[in-house]
Amino acid sequence: MSGRCRGGSGTRPYGKNYMKTKLSFVATIAVLCSMVLLVSCKDSHTYRVGRPLIGTLINLTIVTDSEAHAAKAAEAAFAEIARIESLFSPFRKESDVYRLNAFGGDREVPVSGETLNLLEQAVEISSATDGAFDITFATLSGLWKVGSDPFVPPSMERVRRLLGSMGAEAIILLKQKNSAHFRNRNTKIGLGGIAKGYAILRAIQVLRKHGITDAIVDAGGDVQVIGNRDGSSWRVGLIHPRTKNIIAALALEPGQSVATSGDYERFSMYKGKRYHHILDPRTGFPAEGMTSVTVICADPVAADAFATAFFVMGKERARKILSRRRDLRTILIDKNMNISASRELKGQVTWEGGLQVEWF
Repeated sequence: MSGRCRGGSGTRPYGKNYMKTKLSFVATIAVLCSMVLLVSCKDSHTYRVGRPLIGTLINLTIVTDSEAHAAKAAEAAFAEIARIESLFSPFRKESDVYRLNAFGGDREVPVSGETLNLLEQAVEISSATDGAFDITFATLSGLWKVGSDPFVPPSMERVRRLLGSMGAEAIILLKQKNSAHFRNRNTKIGLGGIAKGYAILRAIQVLRKHGITDAIVDAGGDVQVIGNRDGSSWRVGLIHPRTKNIIAALALEPGQSVATSGDYERFSMYKGKRYHHILDPRTGFPAEGMTSVTVICADPVAADAFATAFFVMGKERARKILSRRRDLRTILIDKNMNISASRELKGQVTWEGGLQVEWF
């Protein structure tokens, strides 16, 4: 597993009040850092506000009868996401992840109970996916400079030297001591494949606490919704991993979340080959076989993590897990652009242009 793309993902809010093309990052921030009224109706209004946090743009869309109510709830949600970033950022010296990466190979590092719980969940998902989800991907981060110019992939020898320091078994969690450490000095962790989902979860909880019953939290394309919008389902658009056009509209049920992992947001080309940021822990090189994996479920943390795991595993292995995990729904697009999807989504997905889809 590698860090999830932080600048965007495979879904976008979809409908007449949303732009179907991605604005530039700077322009988006300029527009969305203030509260914007999108829709008005008899008893309520829909407000949208955005802020750059956790390495992406967080958009909150809130339905309520008062701009002041929306603004207060949004500010509390943003503050919660900022707090989470301060715990899990690999770049901030005060964060638990930074301190674990700096000192965890030499000694026990005190961390918050919240960090321990998320690490424990990450280890459990790693076990459930036979290691396809692996937060120790960060052990290789120094070798892979995807997106750099010029980009040159690391040698097989350099990658193999660090593979032995990876794996969930390298992480030692000491819940009684509120601390953690690593078995190997070379081990590093990154929560990019699970922390965004956790941030969405907490933001939704904060909005509910502030009396918001209808809203959507969008973290760079990973989404959770509550309630509905003027009696209709919240909808997001699934984008094609090569053309970037919207190829499907997904109507989300209240409480559902959706997350996408793809090879198209963060990648470099070298000698005609695409190298993306999602690493296969078995090889230490970018996972092959898939171009996009979308997971829909009630838990944004699980959606975030399993989207990455299924991308790494490939279609066949993913479908074996899906046969046991009835709480998860997926849309899988392989390297040949073949689309397959969970048959339970039939009533929720509207495909553009008569696309051929295998339902399983």
